[in-house]
Amino acid sequence: MKKIIGCICIILLSLFAIKPLFSSGYFPMHDDTQVARVIVMGKALQQGQFPVRWVSDLGYGYGYPIFNFYGPVPYYIGGGLYALGIDSVWATKIMFAIGMVVAPITLFILVESSLGFLAALTASTLFLFAPYHAVEVYIRGSVGEYWAIAFVPLLLYGLKLSLQKRSKTKGIIIGSVSLALVIASHTILGFITCAFLGIGLFVYEMVLLLRRKFQRYLLIYPALLCLLGLGIAAFFWLPAIVEMGSTSVSQMLAGAGTTFFDHFVCVGQLWNSQWGFAGSAPGCIDGMSFKLGKVQILIALVSFVTWLFLLKNHRQKGKNVYMTLSALGLAISIFLMLQVSSVFWNYIPLTSVLQYPWRFLTFAMMFIAMAGAYIVSVPRQPIIRIGIMFMIVFMTIFVNEKIFVPQYLYMRDSSAFGTVEELRFTKSKISDEYLPQGIIKPTNVSEVVNASFQGKSVFQVHSLRNSDTSLYAELESDTAQAIVIKKAWFPGWMITINGKRVEPTLIAGMPSVNIMAGISIIRMQFTNTPVRMLGNVLSICSVIIIGFLLAYGKKTNA
Repeated sequence: MKKIIGCICIILLSLFAIKPLFSSGYFPMHDDTQVARVIVMGKALQQGQFPVRWVSDLGYGYGYPIFNFYGPVPYYIGGGLYALGIDSVWATKIMFAIGMVVAPITLFILVESSLGFLAALTASTLFLFAPYHAVEVYIRGSVGEYWAIAFVPLLLYGLKLSLQKRSKTKGIIIGSVSLALVIASHTILGFITCAFLGIGLFVYEMVLLLRRKFQRYLLIYPALLCLLGLGIAAFFWLPAIVEMGSTSVSQMLAGAGTTFFDHFVCVGQLWNSQWGFAGSAPGCIDGMSFKLGKVQILIALVSFVTWLFLLKNHRQKGKNVYMTLSALGLAISIFLMLQVSSVFWNYIPLTSVLQYPWRFLTFAMMFIAMAGAYIVSVPRQPIIRIGIMFMIVFMTIFVNEKIFVPQYLYMRDSSAFGTVEELRFTKSKISDEYLPQGIIKPTNVSEVVNASFQGKSVFQVHSLRNSDTSLYAELESDTAQAIVIKKAWFPGWMITINGKRVEPTLIAGMPSVNIMAGISIIRMQFTNTPVRMLGNVLSICSVIIIGFLLAYGKKTNA
Protein backbone atom coordinates (compact mmCIF):
# COMPACT_ATOMS: atom_id res chain seq x y z
CA MET A 1 0.00 0.00 0.00
CA LYS A 2 2.84 2.39 0.85
CA LYS A 3 4.37 1.88 -2.59
CA ILE A 4 1.07 2.75 -4.27
CA ILE A 5 0.69 5.91 -2.17
CA GLY A 6 4.31 6.81 -2.93
CA CYS A 7 3.77 6.37 -6.67
CA ILE A 8 0.68 8.58 -6.55
CA CYS A 9 2.60 11.27 -4.68
CA ILE A 10 5.44 11.13 -7.21
CA ILE A 11 3.06 11.41 -10.15
CA LEU A 12 1.47 14.49 -8.58
CA LEU A 13 4.86 16.07 -7.87
CA SER A 14 6.06 15.28 -11.40
CA LEU A 15 3.34 17.53 -12.82
CA PHE A 16 5.59 20.49 -11.93
CA ALA A 17 8.31 19.04 -14.19
CA ILE A 18 6.24 17.77 -17.12
CA LYS A 19 3.49 20.40 -17.35
CA PRO A 20 5.11 22.13 -20.41
CA LEU A 21 4.70 18.83 -22.28
CA PHE A 22 0.93 19.20 -22.06
CA SER A 23 0.89 22.69 -23.53
CA SER A 24 -0.14 23.19 -27.13
CA GLY A 25 2.70 23.21 -29.62
CA TYR A 26 6.16 21.70 -29.71
CA PHE A 27 9.65 22.87 -28.79
CA PRO A 28 13.18 22.73 -30.26
CA MET A 29 15.93 20.49 -28.87
CA HIS A 30 19.39 19.31 -29.86
CA ASP A 31 18.21 15.93 -31.13
CA ASP A 32 15.20 17.30 -32.95
CA THR A 33 14.26 14.00 -34.59
CA GLN A 34 11.97 12.60 -31.93
CA VAL A 35 8.62 13.05 -33.68
CA ALA A 36 10.08 11.65 -36.90
CA ARG A 37 11.34 8.54 -35.09
CA VAL A 38 7.98 8.04 -33.40
CA ILE A 39 6.26 8.26 -36.79
CA VAL A 40 8.52 5.76 -38.55
CA MET A 41 8.40 3.39 -35.58
CA GLY A 42 4.61 3.59 -35.59
CA LYS A 43 4.46 2.84 -39.32
CA ALA A 44 6.81 -0.12 -38.90
CA LEU A 45 4.66 -1.54 -36.10
CA GLN A 46 1.52 -1.07 -38.21
CA GLN A 47 3.20 -3.10 -40.94
CA GLY A 48 3.81 -5.93 -38.47
CA GLN A 49 7.58 -5.54 -38.14
CA PHE A 50 8.89 -6.75 -34.77
CA PRO A 51 11.46 -6.27 -33.52
CA VAL A 52 11.67 -3.11 -35.60
CA ARG A 53 15.05 -2.69 -37.26
CA TRP A 54 14.60 -1.01 -40.63
CA VAL A 55 12.60 2.09 -41.54
CA SER A 56 12.22 3.38 -45.08
CA ASP A 57 11.34 7.08 -44.76
CA LEU A 58 14.46 8.14 -42.87
CA GLY A 59 17.90 7.87 -44.46
CA TYR A 60 16.82 10.25 -47.25
CA GLY A 61 14.23 7.70 -48.40
CA TYR A 62 16.84 5.00 -48.99
CA GLY A 63 15.92 3.59 -45.58
CA TYR A 64 18.28 2.60 -42.81
CA PRO A 65 18.46 0.23 -39.83
CA ILE A 66 18.24 2.85 -37.09
CA PHE A 67 16.50 0.62 -34.54
CA ASN A 68 19.05 -2.10 -35.14
CA PHE A 69 21.53 0.21 -33.34
CA TYR A 70 19.66 3.03 -31.59
CA GLY A 71 17.84 2.09 -28.36
CA PRO A 72 14.26 1.31 -29.44
CA VAL A 73 12.45 0.94 -26.09
CA PRO A 74 11.13 4.54 -25.75
CA TYR A 75 10.07 4.53 -29.40
CA TYR A 76 8.10 1.31 -29.00
CA ILE A 77 5.97 3.29 -26.55
CA GLY A 78 5.75 6.47 -28.64
CA GLY A 79 5.42 4.57 -31.91
CA GLY A 80 2.86 2.24 -30.39
CA LEU A 81 0.73 5.21 -29.34
CA TYR A 82 1.04 6.67 -32.84
CA ALA A 83 0.10 3.31 -34.40
CA LEU A 84 -3.04 3.31 -32.23
CA GLY A 85 -4.08 6.63 -33.74
CA ILE A 86 -2.72 9.22 -31.32
CA ASP A 87 -1.38 12.40 -32.90
CA SER A 88 2.37 12.14 -33.60
CA VAL A 89 3.33 15.19 -31.53
CA TRP A 90 1.20 14.11 -28.57
CA ALA A 91 2.52 10.55 -28.81
CA THR A 92 6.04 11.97 -28.64
CA LYS A 93 5.30 14.20 -25.65
CA ILE A 94 3.59 11.35 -23.80
CA MET A 95 6.74 9.30 -24.45
CA PHE A 96 8.79 12.12 -22.90
CA ALA A 97 6.50 12.31 -19.87
CA ILE A 98 6.48 8.57 -19.19
CA GLY A 99 10.28 8.47 -19.08
CA MET A 100 10.32 11.41 -16.68
CA VAL A 101 7.79 9.86 -14.29
CA VAL A 102 9.14 6.30 -14.32
CA ALA A 103 12.61 7.42 -13.14
CA PRO A 104 11.58 8.76 -9.69
CA ILE A 105 9.14 5.89 -9.20
CA THR A 106 11.86 3.26 -9.64
CA LEU A 107 14.19 5.21 -7.34
CA PHE A 108 11.40 5.34 -4.76
CA ILE A 109 11.17 1.53 -4.87
CA LEU A 110 14.93 1.17 -4.36
CA VAL A 111 15.32 3.71 -1.55
CA GLU A 112 12.14 2.67 0.26
CA SER A 113 13.58 -0.83 0.69
CA SER A 114 16.53 0.62 2.64
CA LEU A 115 15.49 3.92 4.21
CA GLY A 116 11.71 3.87 4.34
CA PHE A 117 8.81 5.76 2.78
CA LEU A 118 9.69 9.37 3.65
CA ALA A 119 13.33 9.08 2.61
CA ALA A 120 12.29 7.39 -0.63
CA LEU A 121 9.89 10.23 -1.45
CA THR A 122 12.72 12.70 -0.78
CA ALA A 123 15.15 10.84 -3.04
CA SER A 124 12.56 10.70 -5.82
CA THR A 125 12.02 14.45 -5.66
CA LEU A 126 15.76 15.21 -5.65
CA PHE A 127 16.19 12.90 -8.64
CA LEU A 128 13.18 14.11 -10.61
CA PHE A 129 14.10 17.77 -10.22
CA ALA A 130 17.83 17.35 -10.87
CA PRO A 131 18.91 20.11 -13.29
CA TYR A 132 20.43 17.61 -15.69
CA HIS A 133 17.01 15.95 -15.98
CA ALA A 134 15.72 19.24 -17.38
CA VAL A 135 18.73 19.39 -19.72
CA GLU A 136 18.01 15.90 -21.04
CA VAL A 137 14.34 16.57 -21.71
CA TYR A 138 14.00 20.23 -22.68
CA ILE A 139 17.44 21.02 -24.12
CA ARG A 140 19.16 17.90 -25.44
CA GLY A 141 16.06 15.83 -26.21
CA SER A 142 18.04 12.77 -25.16
CA VAL A 143 15.05 10.49 -24.73
CA GLY A 144 17.03 7.26 -24.58
CA GLU A 145 19.28 8.58 -21.79
CA TYR A 146 16.60 9.44 -19.29
CA TRP A 147 14.62 6.34 -20.17
CA ALA A 148 17.71 4.19 -19.55
CA ILE A 149 18.54 5.77 -16.19
CA ALA A 150 14.90 5.26 -15.18
CA PHE A 151 15.50 1.51 -15.02
CA VAL A 152 18.88 1.60 -13.25
CA PRO A 153 17.36 1.93 -9.72
CA LEU A 154 15.14 -1.06 -10.47
CA LEU A 155 18.23 -2.97 -11.60
CA LEU A 156 19.95 -2.16 -8.30
CA TYR A 157 16.81 -3.17 -6.39
CA GLY A 158 16.71 -6.50 -8.21
CA LEU A 159 20.41 -7.02 -7.56
CA LYS A 160 19.86 -6.34 -3.87
CA LEU A 161 17.04 -8.90 -3.70
CA SER A 162 19.08 -11.49 -5.62
CA LEU A 163 21.66 -11.43 -2.82
CA GLN A 164 19.00 -12.48 -0.34
CA LYS A 165 18.00 -16.16 -0.35
CA ARG A 166 14.34 -15.53 0.42
CA SER A 167 13.82 -13.09 -2.45
CA LYS A 168 16.37 -14.35 -4.96
CA THR A 169 13.82 -15.34 -7.63
CA LYS A 170 12.01 -12.00 -7.45
CA GLY A 171 15.35 -10.20 -7.57
CA ILE A 172 16.58 -12.12 -10.60
CA ILE A 173 13.37 -11.39 -12.49
CA ILE A 174 13.27 -7.67 -11.64
CA GLY A 175 17.00 -7.16 -12.12
CA SER A 176 17.33 -9.01 -15.43
CA VAL A 177 14.33 -7.30 -17.03
CA SER A 178 15.59 -3.91 -15.82
CA LEU A 179 19.08 -4.55 -17.19
CA ALA A 180 17.59 -5.49 -20.56
CA LEU A 181 15.51 -2.29 -20.59
CA VAL A 182 18.58 -0.17 -19.79
CA ILE A 183 20.55 -1.76 -22.65
CA ALA A 184 17.71 -1.49 -25.16
CA SER A 185 16.85 2.11 -24.17
CA HIS A 186 20.23 3.72 -24.77
CA THR A 187 23.21 1.96 -26.30
CA ILE A 188 25.90 4.04 -24.59
CA LEU A 189 24.36 4.08 -21.11
CA GLY A 190 23.69 0.38 -21.49
CA PHE A 191 27.38 -0.17 -22.18
CA ILE A 192 28.37 1.96 -19.16
CA THR A 193 25.85 0.22 -16.88
CA CYS A 194 27.11 -3.22 -17.87
CA ALA A 195 30.70 -2.14 -17.24
CA PHE A 196 29.83 -0.71 -13.81
CA LEU A 197 27.79 -3.78 -12.95
CA GLY A 198 30.53 -6.21 -13.94
CA ILE A 199 33.29 -4.35 -12.10
CA GLY A 200 31.10 -3.81 -9.03
CA LEU A 201 30.17 -7.47 -8.74
CA PHE A 202 33.79 -8.53 -9.21
CA VAL A 203 34.94 -6.21 -6.40
CA TYR A 204 32.07 -7.43 -4.18
CA GLU A 205 33.03 -11.07 -4.68
CA MET A 206 36.70 -10.29 -3.96
CA VAL A 207 35.76 -8.53 -0.72
CA LEU A 208 33.69 -11.54 0.33
CA LEU A 209 36.59 -13.87 -0.39
CA LEU A 210 39.04 -11.75 1.60
CA ARG A 211 36.63 -11.56 4.53
CA ARG A 212 35.91 -15.28 4.22
CA LYS A 213 32.19 -14.65 3.84
CA PHE A 214 31.88 -15.98 0.32
CA GLN A 215 28.95 -18.28 -0.43
CA ARG A 216 28.15 -19.74 -3.81
CA TYR A 217 24.66 -18.28 -4.07
CA LEU A 218 26.15 -14.78 -3.72
CA LEU A 219 27.91 -15.41 -7.03
CA ILE A 220 25.39 -17.60 -8.84
CA TYR A 221 22.25 -15.47 -8.44
CA PRO A 222 23.76 -12.11 -9.53
CA ALA A 223 25.51 -13.89 -12.41
CA LEU A 224 22.20 -15.41 -13.50
CA LEU A 225 20.59 -11.96 -13.28
CA CYS A 226 23.25 -10.51 -15.58
CA LEU A 227 23.11 -13.39 -18.06
CA LEU A 228 19.33 -13.25 -18.31
CA GLY A 229 19.40 -9.47 -18.71
CA LEU A 230 21.91 -9.73 -21.53
CA GLY A 231 19.88 -12.59 -22.98
CA ILE A 232 16.61 -10.65 -23.04
CA ALA A 233 18.30 -7.73 -24.78
CA ALA A 234 20.33 -9.95 -27.15
CA PHE A 235 17.92 -9.20 -30.02
CA PHE A 236 19.29 -5.66 -29.88
CA TRP A 237 22.89 -5.57 -28.68
CA LEU A 238 24.19 -8.62 -30.55
CA PRO A 239 23.30 -7.40 -34.08
CA ALA A 240 24.28 -3.86 -33.08
CA ILE A 241 27.84 -4.94 -32.28
CA VAL A 242 28.31 -7.34 -35.20
CA GLU A 243 26.64 -5.27 -37.95
CA MET A 244 27.80 -1.78 -37.02
CA GLY A 245 30.65 -2.01 -39.54
CA SER A 246 28.09 -1.99 -42.36
CA THR A 247 26.99 1.55 -41.45
CA SER A 248 28.73 4.93 -41.31
CA VAL A 249 28.85 4.87 -37.49
CA SER A 250 32.34 3.40 -37.36
CA GLN A 251 33.62 6.16 -39.66
CA MET A 252 31.92 8.82 -37.52
CA LEU A 253 33.43 7.43 -34.32
CA ALA A 254 36.87 7.18 -35.87
CA GLY A 255 36.69 10.85 -36.81
CA ALA A 256 35.44 11.92 -33.37
CA GLY A 257 37.99 10.11 -31.25
CA THR A 258 39.73 13.25 -29.90
CA THR A 259 36.58 15.24 -29.07
CA PHE A 260 35.92 13.21 -25.91
CA PHE A 261 38.84 14.91 -24.15
CA ASP A 262 37.50 18.38 -25.05
CA HIS A 263 34.34 17.96 -23.02
CA PHE A 264 35.32 17.39 -19.42
CA VAL A 265 33.33 19.23 -16.76
CA CYS A 266 35.03 21.81 -14.57
CA VAL A 267 34.50 21.37 -10.82
CA GLY A 268 32.81 24.76 -10.48
CA GLN A 269 30.25 23.83 -13.12
CA LEU A 270 28.86 21.10 -10.86
CA TRP A 271 27.87 23.79 -8.35
CA ASN A 272 26.76 26.46 -10.78
CA SER A 273 26.99 26.87 -14.53
CA GLN A 274 25.07 29.16 -16.81
CA TRP A 275 21.73 27.83 -18.00
CA GLY A 276 21.49 27.79 -21.76
CA PHE A 277 20.03 25.95 -24.71
CA ALA A 278 23.20 25.58 -26.78
CA GLY A 279 25.74 22.75 -26.72
CA SER A 280 28.94 21.61 -25.05
CA ALA A 281 32.26 23.29 -25.84
CA PRO A 282 35.88 22.88 -24.75
CA GLY A 283 36.75 24.67 -21.52
CA CYS A 284 34.60 25.83 -18.63
CA ILE A 285 32.11 27.97 -20.52
CA ASP A 286 29.46 25.87 -22.22
CA GLY A 287 26.18 26.57 -23.90
CA MET A 288 24.30 24.32 -21.48
CA SER A 289 24.48 23.66 -17.76
CA PHE A 290 26.22 20.76 -16.02
CA LYS A 291 25.22 21.64 -12.45
CA LEU A 292 24.14 18.93 -10.04
CA GLY A 293 21.78 21.31 -8.26
CA LYS A 294 22.57 23.46 -5.23
CA VAL A 295 19.79 21.95 -3.14
CA GLN A 296 20.90 18.44 -4.09
CA ILE A 297 24.54 19.18 -3.19
CA LEU A 298 23.74 20.85 0.14
CA ILE A 299 21.35 18.12 1.25
CA ALA A 300 23.84 15.41 0.23
CA LEU A 301 26.62 17.15 2.22
CA VAL A 302 24.42 17.29 5.33
CA SER A 303 23.64 13.60 4.85
CA PHE A 304 27.30 12.66 4.44
CA VAL A 305 28.37 14.58 7.55
CA THR A 306 25.57 13.01 9.59
CA TRP A 307 26.46 9.59 8.27
CA LEU A 308 30.11 9.98 9.31
CA PHE A 309 29.02 10.86 12.85
CA LEU A 310 26.80 7.77 13.04
CA LEU A 311 29.18 5.43 11.25
CA LYS A 312 29.93 3.37 14.37
CA ASN A 313 26.28 2.95 15.29
CA HIS A 314 25.63 -0.77 14.79
CA ARG A 315 21.91 -0.19 14.41
CA GLN A 316 22.73 1.81 11.29
CA LYS A 317 24.51 -1.10 9.58
CA GLY A 318 22.08 -1.41 6.65
CA LYS A 319 22.01 2.35 6.16
CA ASN A 320 25.80 2.50 6.32
CA VAL A 321 26.07 0.04 3.44
CA TYR A 322 23.51 2.10 1.51
CA MET A 323 25.43 5.33 2.07
CA THR A 324 28.78 3.74 1.28
CA LEU A 325 27.50 2.57 -2.09
CA SER A 326 25.81 5.93 -2.78
CA ALA A 327 28.98 7.85 -1.91
CA LEU A 328 31.13 5.51 -3.99
CA GLY A 329 28.80 5.74 -7.00
CA LEU A 330 28.67 9.53 -6.77
CA ALA A 331 32.46 9.87 -6.37
CA ILE A 332 33.19 7.63 -9.35
CA SER A 333 30.62 9.39 -11.53
CA ILE A 334 32.05 12.83 -10.70
CA PHE A 335 35.65 11.68 -11.11
CA LEU A 336 34.98 10.32 -14.60
CA MET A 337 33.59 13.71 -15.68
CA LEU A 338 36.55 15.79 -14.55
CA GLN A 339 39.79 16.60 -16.35
CA VAL A 340 41.77 14.76 -13.66
CA SER A 341 40.37 11.48 -14.98
CA SER A 342 41.97 11.97 -18.42
CA VAL A 343 44.95 9.88 -17.25
CA PHE A 344 42.52 7.04 -16.62
CA TRP A 345 40.66 7.53 -19.91
CA ASN A 346 43.92 7.38 -21.88
CA TYR A 347 44.06 3.66 -21.09
CA ILE A 348 40.41 2.97 -21.96
CA PRO A 349 39.75 2.07 -25.60
CA LEU A 350 36.78 3.38 -27.60
CA THR A 351 36.28 6.60 -25.65
CA SER A 352 34.73 7.97 -28.85
CA VAL A 353 31.81 5.59 -28.28
CA LEU A 354 30.97 7.45 -25.04
CA GLN A 355 31.31 10.79 -26.91
CA TYR A 356 31.09 13.05 -23.82
CA PRO A 357 32.41 12.50 -20.27
CA TRP A 358 29.56 14.62 -18.90
CA ARG A 359 27.20 11.73 -19.70
CA PHE A 360 28.10 10.51 -16.21
CA LEU A 361 25.91 13.32 -14.87
CA THR A 362 23.08 10.88 -15.54
CA PHE A 363 24.45 8.55 -12.85
CA ALA A 364 25.65 11.36 -10.59
CA MET A 365 22.16 12.88 -10.29
CA MET A 366 20.81 9.48 -9.24
CA PHE A 367 23.49 8.80 -6.62
CA ILE A 368 23.34 12.31 -5.13
CA ALA A 369 19.57 11.94 -4.75
CA MET A 370 20.06 8.59 -3.03
CA ALA A 371 22.62 10.11 -0.67
CA GLY A 372 20.49 13.15 0.11
CA ALA A 373 17.60 10.99 1.28
CA TYR A 374 19.64 9.58 4.17
CA ILE A 375 19.16 12.63 6.41
CA VAL A 376 15.38 12.03 6.45
CA SER A 377 15.82 8.52 7.84
CA VAL A 378 17.99 9.52 10.81
CA PRO A 379 15.56 11.10 13.36
CA ARG A 380 13.57 8.63 15.45
CA GLN A 381 10.52 10.86 15.84
CA PRO A 382 8.16 10.54 12.82
CA ILE A 383 7.10 14.19 13.03
CA ILE A 384 10.71 15.35 12.60
CA ARG A 385 11.24 13.03 9.63
CA ILE A 386 8.06 14.34 8.03
CA GLY A 387 9.15 17.93 8.61
CA ILE A 388 12.58 17.38 7.07
CA MET A 389 11.04 15.59 4.10
CA PHE A 390 8.54 18.39 3.42
CA MET A 391 11.27 21.02 3.73
CA ILE A 392 13.55 19.27 1.21
CA VAL A 393 10.74 18.53 -1.23
CA PHE A 394 9.52 22.15 -1.09
CA MET A 395 13.01 23.63 -1.52
CA THR A 396 13.86 21.30 -4.39
CA ILE A 397 10.73 22.09 -6.35
CA PHE A 398 10.81 25.82 -5.52
CA VAL A 399 14.43 26.23 -6.68
CA ASN A 400 14.45 23.92 -9.71
CA GLU A 401 10.92 23.89 -11.10
CA LYS A 402 11.52 27.04 -13.13
CA ILE A 403 14.22 25.38 -15.30
CA PHE A 404 11.89 22.60 -16.44
CA VAL A 405 10.72 24.56 -19.44
CA PRO A 406 11.70 24.54 -23.11
CA GLN A 407 13.42 27.46 -24.78
CA TYR A 408 10.15 28.33 -26.49
CA LEU A 409 7.03 26.70 -27.89
CA TYR A 410 5.98 26.92 -31.51
CA MET A 411 2.75 25.99 -33.23
CA ARG A 412 2.91 23.56 -36.11
CA ASP A 413 0.35 21.15 -37.46
CA SER A 414 1.28 17.58 -36.60
CA SER A 415 0.87 16.53 -40.24
CA ALA A 416 3.85 18.74 -41.12
CA PHE A 417 6.11 16.45 -39.07
CA GLY A 418 5.34 13.51 -41.36
CA THR A 419 5.80 14.99 -44.83
CA VAL A 420 8.25 13.56 -47.34
CA GLU A 421 10.44 16.65 -47.09
CA GLU A 422 10.44 16.54 -43.29
CA LEU A 423 11.26 12.84 -42.96
CA ARG A 424 13.41 12.21 -46.01
CA PHE A 425 15.50 15.37 -45.87
CA THR A 426 15.14 17.73 -42.88
CA LYS A 427 15.26 15.05 -40.17
CA SER A 428 17.32 12.55 -42.15
CA LYS A 429 20.28 14.92 -42.38
CA ILE A 430 20.24 15.48 -38.60
CA SER A 431 20.94 11.81 -37.92
CA ASP A 432 22.29 9.88 -40.91
CA GLU A 433 25.13 7.98 -39.22
CA TYR A 434 23.24 4.69 -39.49
CA LEU A 435 23.02 4.98 -43.26
CA PRO A 436 24.75 2.01 -44.93
CA GLN A 437 28.08 2.78 -46.51
CA GLY A 438 28.25 3.99 -50.10
CA ILE A 439 25.05 6.02 -50.17
CA ILE A 440 25.56 9.49 -51.58
CA LYS A 441 23.86 11.92 -49.21
CA PRO A 442 21.54 14.46 -50.85
CA THR A 443 22.40 18.13 -50.51
CA ASN A 444 18.84 19.37 -51.09
CA VAL A 445 15.32 18.01 -50.90
CA SER A 446 15.04 17.47 -54.66
CA GLU A 447 17.72 14.76 -54.45
CA VAL A 448 15.92 12.48 -51.95
CA VAL A 449 14.40 9.23 -53.15
CA ASN A 450 11.10 9.78 -54.97
CA ALA A 451 11.04 6.67 -57.18
CA SER A 452 11.66 2.99 -56.46
CA PHE A 453 13.72 2.19 -59.57
CA GLN A 454 16.20 3.74 -61.93
CA GLY A 455 17.26 2.36 -65.31
CA LYS A 456 19.18 3.39 -68.41
CA SER A 457 16.34 2.57 -70.80
CA VAL A 458 12.60 3.06 -70.71
CA PHE A 459 10.59 0.63 -68.58
CA GLN A 460 7.09 0.51 -67.12
CA VAL A 461 5.99 -0.38 -63.62
CA HIS A 462 2.66 -2.22 -63.80
CA SER A 463 2.35 -3.09 -60.14
CA LEU A 464 4.19 -1.87 -57.07
CA ARG A 465 3.85 -2.69 -53.38
CA ASN A 466 6.48 -1.09 -51.21
CA SER A 467 6.84 -1.26 -47.41
CA ASP A 468 9.68 -0.82 -44.95
CA THR A 469 10.89 -4.40 -45.26
CA SER A 470 9.57 -5.60 -48.60
CA LEU A 471 9.11 -4.58 -52.20
CA TYR A 472 7.10 -6.24 -54.97
CA ALA A 473 7.05 -4.90 -58.52
CA GLU A 474 6.11 -5.99 -62.02
CA LEU A 475 8.36 -4.27 -64.53
CA GLU A 476 8.04 -4.33 -68.31
CA SER A 477 11.03 -3.42 -70.46
CA ASP A 478 11.54 -3.55 -74.22
CA THR A 479 15.23 -4.35 -73.74
CA ALA A 480 17.45 -6.16 -71.30
CA GLN A 481 18.95 -3.66 -68.87
CA ALA A 482 20.30 -3.05 -65.39
CA ILE A 483 17.81 -1.65 -62.89
CA VAL A 484 18.89 0.11 -59.71
CA ILE A 485 16.55 -0.43 -56.76
CA LYS A 486 16.47 2.78 -54.72
CA LYS A 487 16.95 1.16 -51.33
CA ALA A 488 20.12 1.19 -49.24
CA TRP A 489 21.76 -2.24 -49.27
CA PHE A 490 22.35 -3.80 -45.88
CA PRO A 491 22.89 -7.36 -44.62
CA GLY A 492 19.57 -9.17 -44.65
CA TRP A 493 18.14 -7.87 -47.91
CA MET A 494 17.28 -10.65 -50.38
CA ILE A 495 16.23 -10.16 -54.01
CA THR A 496 14.47 -12.54 -56.38
CA ILE A 497 13.61 -11.98 -60.05
CA ASN A 498 10.88 -14.20 -61.47
CA GLY A 499 11.26 -16.49 -58.47
CA LYS A 500 15.04 -16.91 -58.71
CA ARG A 501 17.33 -15.39 -56.13
CA VAL A 502 19.94 -13.02 -57.54
CA GLU A 503 23.01 -11.33 -56.07
CA PRO A 504 22.97 -7.63 -56.94
CA THR A 505 25.82 -5.39 -57.93
CA LEU A 506 26.16 -2.43 -55.60
CA ILE A 507 26.13 1.03 -57.15
CA ALA A 508 26.53 3.90 -54.68
CA GLY A 509 25.29 1.65 -51.88
CA MET A 510 22.17 0.54 -53.78
CA PRO A 511 21.48 -2.86 -55.39
CA SER A 512 21.53 -3.11 -59.18
CA VAL A 513 19.99 -6.14 -60.91
CA ASN A 514 19.71 -7.23 -64.55
CA ILE A 515 16.28 -7.78 -66.08
CA MET A 516 15.45 -9.30 -69.45
CA ALA A 517 13.16 -7.85 -72.11
CA GLY A 518 9.51 -8.42 -71.23
CA ILE A 519 7.86 -8.78 -67.82
CA SER A 520 10.05 -9.15 -64.74
CA ILE A 521 8.70 -9.69 -61.25
CA ILE A 522 11.08 -8.30 -58.65
CA ARG A 523 10.77 -9.13 -54.97
CA MET A 524 12.99 -7.64 -52.30
CA GLN A 525 12.68 -8.78 -48.68
CA PHE A 526 14.46 -7.71 -45.50
CA THR A 527 15.24 -10.95 -43.67
CA ASN A 528 17.04 -11.89 -40.49
CA THR A 529 20.75 -12.51 -40.74
CA PRO A 530 22.26 -15.37 -38.70
CA VAL A 531 23.34 -12.96 -35.94
CA ARG A 532 19.85 -11.44 -35.75
CA MET A 533 18.29 -14.89 -35.58
CA LEU A 534 20.72 -15.83 -32.82
CA GLY A 535 19.88 -12.65 -30.91
CA ASN A 536 16.15 -13.26 -31.32
CA VAL A 537 16.47 -16.88 -30.15
CA LEU A 538 18.50 -15.85 -27.09
CA SER A 539 15.90 -13.22 -26.22
CA ILE A 540 13.00 -15.66 -26.58
CA CYS A 541 14.77 -18.32 -24.52
CA SER A 542 15.59 -15.78 -21.81
CA VAL A 543 11.98 -14.60 -21.67
CA ILE A 544 10.85 -18.23 -21.35
CA ILE A 545 13.27 -18.73 -18.44
CA ILE A 546 11.91 -15.56 -16.79
CA GLY A 547 8.40 -16.96 -17.22
CA PHE A 548 9.51 -20.22 -15.62
CA LEU A 549 11.11 -18.36 -12.69
CA LEU A 550 7.95 -16.31 -12.27
CA ALA A 551 5.78 -19.44 -12.15
CA TYR A 552 8.30 -21.15 -9.84
CA GLY A 553 8.31 -18.16 -7.52
CA LYS A 554 4.53 -18.12 -7.26
CA LYS A 555 4.48 -21.86 -6.61
CA THR A 556 7.10 -21.47 -3.89
CA ASN A 557 5.17 -18.68 -2.21
CA ALA A 558 1.86 -20.58 -2.40
